[in-house]
Amino acid sequence: MNLNKDMLLGWVELSGLPKFTTTLIPFLLGAVLAWADGYAFDGVVFAISLLAVFLLTDFCFVLNACSVYADLKQKGIDFGYVAGTSTLHSTAVSGRFDALVKGRISVNHAVTGAYLCALAAFPLGVLLHFYFNTGGLTLLLGLFGIFIPYSYSRGLRFSYHGLGEIALTIGVGWLTVFSGYYLQSHLFSWLPTIVALPLIIDAFKLKLTREIPDFDCDLSIDRRNLAIRLGKVTTVRLYLPLTVCSWLAFIPILFLDVPHIGFGLLAIPVFFTAKSLIAVQRGEWKTAEGLSAITKNAFTGMILIPVALTGIFVLKIVLSG
Repeated sequence: MNLNKDMLLGWVELSGLPKFTTTLIPFLLGAVLAWADGYAFDGVVFAISLLAVFLLTDFCFVLNACSVYADLKQKGIDFGYVAGTSTLHSTAVSGRFDALVKGRISVNHAVTGAYLCALAAFPLGVLLHFYFNTGGLTLLLGLFGIFIPYSYSRGLRFSYHGLGEIALTIGVGWLTVFSGYYLQSHLFSWLPTIVALPLIIDAFKLKLTREIPDFDCDLSIDRRNLAIRLGKVTTVRLYLPLTVCSWLAFIPILFLDVPHIGFGLLAIPVFFTAKSLIAVQRGEWKTAEGLSAITKNAFTGMILIPVALTGIFVLKIVLSG
């Protein structure tokens, strides 16, 4: 595979680098949580494992975008252009298709690159498992991190059978935090799951919400995700209970011996999730502009949950030191 500037730019566009925060920040939360729980912070292990998470995230995003694009092409669907930009598939969930449509990178090259990312992550897992002795679950967690994104759009094709939301929620909301904690502590614990619960619920809610603008796209390729199965109206009705459940999931953290002053940080993600909730209740999701604002605030609120929680446990480390 001969690389050139256009191909590299196309790869970056397909990757959607800003959305890597959905895995990197929760992984950081898990590592900080282990540190706050009394385990020594291993910077070398953290750096190597963070690189592995980065590679697997790239593997996930690029492979999913290529899979959807290939299915659309197979259906013979016209992408359409306005000022040189694809009009049918402009949302983050559908994928960053412009690079493929404009020929900056081919599907075959992009898929090959995605598999190379997964392949490159594997020796990092072996190094962590056997050289740094990070625990008997290390390789299993890494393989699980490969299985989820692969099965999301290929293989078992979870996203085509109403299981993609659960797979993504497990991968983004739970696996990242648990792995960050485990690779530092080398021990199984329920603590990262308890701390990650607000993120887990909110990640599921965000995934459902972001399927609404892709409704027609997903329907055209028989991608029978939950939004398709439930319908737009029912999907939107889940927004309120899921948001409330996410907020309630912060309560157990009060009993984890953390400085209560740090809970003021939670006001930041709550502000954005509340802002999107109000817009949903007003029916603003019915317009493209309103739905765009809702998903933007919902994404911001979700990613700020692990940021705020990380801040809380950093405060615990500082104040207890």
